[in-house]
Amino acid sequence: MEARLSRHRSPSRMRRLVPALLLVLGGMNVIAAKVASAQGAGADTVNLVWSAPGDDGLVGTASRYEVRMSTSPINDSNWASAALIGGAPTPLPSGTRQTMVVRGLTRGTTYYFAVKSYDDVDNVSPLSNVVQWNWIYDTAPPAPPTGVSATREGDTDVRVRWSANVEPDLASYTVYRCTSAGGPYQAISSPGLTSTQFLDTTIPTGTAQVWYQITATDASSNESARSATAGVTFVTVFTAFSIQTAYPNPSRSAQSVTIPFNAPTTSTSSARIEIADAGRHLIRTIPILALGGGPQTAAWDGRNDAGQMVAPGVYTAWLVSGSERHSSKFVRLP
Repeated sequence: MEARLSRHRSPSRMRRLVPALLLVLGGMNVIAAKVASAQGAGADTVNLVWSAPGDDGLVGTASRYEVRMSTSPINDSNWASAALIGGAPTPLPSGTRQTMVVRGLTRGTTYYFAVKSYDDVDNVSPLSNVVQWNWIYDTAPPAPPTGVSATREGDTDVRVRWSANVEPDLASYTVYRCTSAGGPYQAISSPGLTSTQFLDTTIPTGTAQVWYQITATDASSNESARSATAGVTFVTVFTAFSIQTAYPNPSRSAQSVTIPFNAPTTSTSSARIEIADAGRHLIRTIPILALGGGPQTAAWDGRNDAGQMVAPGVYTAWLVSGSERHSSKFVRLP
């Protein structure tokens, strides 16, 4: 339920209802006091931007705004003599970003802008910060966002988080994503994202890995460089060869032996299984013809390269790929 001011509210309660202004110029970049500036619609046009106050502090919705302009700095003593600008927007709920276009400015003239808000019984807030437009343009982009992380949510979604930028004229963030190592990256967030997190629900089916980078854009449409990369894996990624214990272990002469192993996910190398006896004599080589990444198995039927059944004893299976060698021992019974 929206909080409203009563008829008997003291003026001191209204002192928290202060819009915080920043400034936007149409077609050009602007520098403003206290907060920096942005971009708008025309060379003689300024777009005032502020965060809506509440009706009671940070709660509810104010009733109306009064926006004034002067060629001299505005303060409480000269507020009434500053020019009242018509067309102020209707207040929105506390914290909402609001804008107002001011047209017909004269190039080279310095202007000052300020806002006050009123509640439903005309209690008035203190003066907002005063912003200045002096025809000096903002071309400096924000810093790249930091603290970027990405975590899976469920089986198919990823939540991306980052730390808030500190620039006072920050306008939005953009989330970029790629699904292949090295890119390309594409923007996936909607324009005007102001939150410091984003839930990606549009990852293509079957994607194994996904990477994210974030940029920050200020009110002058200056976009930062991209942040460091954060990634998420949807399948287990194996970075090296490894071998597990063969089974059944022990096994009998009539049984084949299964030798499980893992291959690197991105590997294109060939591999083979070498079976050696207790004297380290090579008795059988099993080529792996279709090597794919991840868990795999090879089978040994208990015979040597000549097709003869080997004697019971201790044997070693070697997984060999290039210079890599990984081993696992097992026992054969009569």
